[in-house]
Amino acid sequence: MEVVRRVAFVLLLVACGDDQPVDRAMTDSVSDTSSSDADAVDEPGDVEVEVAPEALAASDYCESIATSFCDYYVRCARMAVPDVAACRPVFLETCNARYEPLWSALADDGRLSLSRAGIDHCADYLAGVSCEQQQNDLDWECAGVWRGAVAAGGACGPGLESFVCAEGTTCVIDLDFCGVCTPLAPPGATCDLTQRCAPTASCVDGACVDRTRVGAVCSANDVVGCVLGAGCVDGTCRASSVVALGETCDQTHRCPYKSVCKGTCMETALDGGSCTTSSDCASGWCDQGSCVPLRAEGAACASAAACTSGRCDPDDHTCASIAFGCAP
Repeated sequence: MEVVRRVAFVLLLVACGDDQPVDRAMTDSVSDTSSSDADAVDEPGDVEVEVAPEALAASDYCESIATSFCDYYVRCARMAVPDVAACRPVFLETCNARYEPLWSALADDGRLSLSRAGIDHCADYLAGVSCEQQQNDLDWECAGVWRGAVAAGGACGPGLESFVCAEGTTCVIDLDFCGVCTPLAPPGATCDLTQRCAPTASCVDGACVDRTRVGAVCSANDVVGCVLGAGCVDGTCRASSVVALGETCDQTHRCPYKSVCKGTCMETALDGGSCTTSSDCASGWCDQGSCVPLRAEGAACASAAACTSGRCDPDDHTCASIAFGCAP
């Protein structure tokens, strides 16, 4: 039995356009192509024009999306902060500590790249999307922030590793929790176990049919159903709601970022704040009653919660490397 998982990660987000990452050097100037280089003469007033590369450094990820995501988080009450100014330091500390190292490792391995065009497109989309339509940060029009480089047939995995699949493919996870990048069939096209539909569609009678978006009319008996993460409630596709601090939380009532569900939504702390367990910390882990930064590869650890990689070697009690078990 196989399941299709395209996991979008917290903090971050159906392609974002047809443009692909381009690995090119910056253009130093614009010259007159009608003349040879030997005959070229700089005229007064000539202006050098630099063209920024399409692919950004993975280390720029958090800083490049902080403004657009904080605007969206505050507008849609997705983070337990009063305003955008309070959101930014929380976003940057958490994103840089927990997520950017994992994205960067995949980028360094050549399996994906950070797209300037994808970031711009996502920012424009988040500025106007209705809150209930965007359930996960890298869903829908924000899926192109990261561009996968692994072609059909290549290895992929759950979580962030699902993003390594190139455009037009998706990661199909098997029972061993490793997967293969598999071609996607567009809506209306033929589908089967080897030709999968996009996550926004379902394979019905051998053809891909679009699922119903959140807020649209649905039927509990509809074979296609609502988009993943939503269900048909009283004739309308509804996704889980985000509740405020102090309110009851469960699988359908999510807590905002910078909080944790412990029966009710309780605010988490940044580094330096007090804690009882590591779940009380927004970006780090709990060490002797205080939230401290996660530890890098090779650092001493007593539990996986202390490590950036999320793995503490049981033999030498050091943080393991950020490894990808499904990669060749």
